[in-house]
Amino acid sequence: MVKKRRDINELDENQISDYIHALNILRARSEQAPDDESGYAFQAGLHNDPFIGPCEHGNDLFLAWHRAHLHYFEKLLQEADPPRTANVTIPFWDWIHPETSGKFPAAFTKPGLLMPDRNNSPTELPPDTLQIVTEETDWNEFGGFPKEHSTRNYGKLELGPHNYMHSFYIGGRMANPSTAAEDPIYWSFHAFIDLLWAEWQRRNSMPSSTSPDADLRGFLTKPKHKVRDFQKTTDLDYEYEYTNKLDQAFGVDQPEHIRYELLAAESLQPLFSDELDLELRRELRAQFTLPSPPAATEMAIVRLQDLKVPTSGSYMFRAYVHPKEVPFNKDDPGFQHQYGVGYVALWKSHATSNSHGGHGDHRHHGPSHHPSSCIVGFDVSRQLVIHGNASDLVLTLQYILAPNPTGEPQSNPDLVKEVQIEDILLEAYAQS
Repeated sequence: MVKKRRDINELDENQISDYIHALNILRARSEQAPDDESGYAFQAGLHNDPFIGPCEHGNDLFLAWHRAHLHYFEKLLQEADPPRTANVTIPFWDWIHPETSGKFPAAFTKPGLLMPDRNNSPTELPPDTLQIVTEETDWNEFGGFPKEHSTRNYGKLELGPHNYMHSFYIGGRMANPSTAAEDPIYWSFHAFIDLLWAEWQRRNSMPSSTSPDADLRGFLTKPKHKVRDFQKTTDLDYEYEYTNKLDQAFGVDQPEHIRYELLAAESLQPLFSDELDLELRRELRAQFTLPSPPAATEMAIVRLQDLKVPTSGSYMFRAYVHPKEVPFNKDDPGFQHQYGVGYVALWKSHATSNSHGGHGDHRHHGPSHHPSSCIVGFDVSRQLVIHGNASDLVLTLQYILAPNPTGEPQSNPDLVKEVQIEDILLEAYAQS
């Protein structure tokens, strides 16, 4: 019988107690034998440790890999101490809706779910999660592009909300990909990522994966280990139970899928003479002039080409397109609303110097990391329509450091040296 994954705020005390009980059994196994593959430490290492996993990021395996990770972890929880744990499922944390009290669900203050080094400072939730799920109809744009794709990699769900939540909102061990799964909030956070994918699949009639035969590293000895094995949740013996809030959030019409073809692409020119890192260090923002697109343009995208994925820290760009005569004002909500065109969150990559972590001889793969760069797009069509002449407009990229893991403002003067962009283009499109 298919089991239900439920909102952690909807669980009663017995259900939360059973979940923590199962987690504690897996933790005890790791304390007795660190190399026990059924222990918590090894399971967390499948995400964190480049030598026994690691996680997939920056491609179309991202969602399937994390679905597999949760699936096999959930089976271990259910087998931990039956019959008590037989029906345990990973509860999801609905983080598109603010909590009524506190920053995180109350359950995460309980022993067994509490991690004291999280960022408890007030932080805004990502603004675009629901929009990405309900408005983006292209699978690769939503979930990522194949590894062999020549010009694209990350999907929108990962490069925005996922990365932002790890580095800016949750913090603590979740701020670092090499420790993220040590925090039990990881499982509920990613269960909601998985729910968002399942909802996107439902809305878009279950489109096929673009890499169905790809192996999911870390799971090669399991009966299911290919992308195609992790497409439908009910084939994995679970589904999500929506709350009224989620039913209402997802109760919007599906947009029409429109195909566009590229008309032209032209580089933006910087309004500064120093190197980019020096301009960002001094001004905490960089500005560029926009070229005028062809008259037939129906959609315009500002594309950051090969934006380096940092290894020494995490940061975010907020992007604005505004008239030259309108000064950039990051503190003005009106300016943000009128001229904001999006953001990109850069979550630090797995470090190349990660040690093996003492997990016996489970070296399924050598070190493997996030892509070294990403390609980012901001839709600026509305600004071009409103303001007419693109040559009168400025792109402003605001540089924002992620806080320290516990939420305090960070001082990381060397991180700005990692902010490298190959080119910034204005891409003009017309319906095909």
